[in-house]
Amino acid sequence: MFSFPRMVNLLAMCVCLAYVQPASAQTQTLSEELAKEIVAIADSRTAFVSDYVAGSVDGIIAAYDDDATFAGTLQPFWLEGRDAIADLWQRYFAAWPQRNLIFRQPTVRFYGDASVETGYMEMYMSRPDAGTVATYIRYSITRIKTDEGWKIVNMHVTKLPGTK
Repeated sequence: MFSFPRMVNLLAMCVCLAYVQPASAQTQTLSEELAKEIVAIADSRTAFVSDYVAGSVDGIIAAYDDDATFAGTLQPFWLEGRDAIADLWQRYFAAWPQRNLIFRQPTVRFYGDASVETGYMEMYMSRPDAGTVATYIRYSITRIKTDEGWKIVNMHVTKLPGTK
């Protein structure tokens, strides 16, 4: 029996299939190696959400490559490197002690040892003096395959137009 997060991962695999094979090969069997890569990406997304909800800076930072870049909704400029990205997450988790994150419509395209994931997020942040704040986001994540697994080399999130 699959847990709910694992089922979401398997559904994400289905979304990915159309982008990793030529249209003429879509009816062919997915290679075992590629299926493992799709599951690995989906698992890394699930781990990211768990670490986000738990406020685990170490867990979040483990998802990034050493020289990763990040542009988010809380700062107007690109952050470069894990230390700068860790500082942002540390301040964010301290400011918002309760959080939730939901990925919507994740699509992954593979380019050799690189992948590009795009989709939407719902980000919920709570603290006693501010209540719950919802932010709706469009995102892209570029990952590279390393000896330690798929690592984020670039992450860009931006608020959807028309949302607060």
